[in-house]
Amino acid sequence: MIHEHALLTIASADVEKFEKAVAEARATLLEAPGCRAVSVVRSVDRLGSYLLRVSWDRIEDHIDVFPTTPQATRLADLIATCFAEAPQVIHFADEEV
Repeated sequence: MIHEHALLTIASADVEKFEKAVAEARATLLEAPGCRAVSVVRSVDRLGSYLLRVSWDRIEDHIDVFPTTPQATRLADLIATCFAEAPQVIHFADEEV
């Protein structure tokens, strides 16, 4: 399993819209092949900053499979217009160092 961490910066005018869409976005991701867990948390010191954490069976499920799915299209429809800048995405291994 791998863990995707995406720092999302939401335009201040779209924070309410984004937060209303989060539940459906989470459910949409959980329907994607290889997706095991999803959480979205807001920053306590940066308005409009959120951390999206997604657990995938394999990195390929996120990088290769997910972009071709209806869930990817739906997710983009739900939240992509809220981004003030491109998400910063990094993947982490399940194993501790």
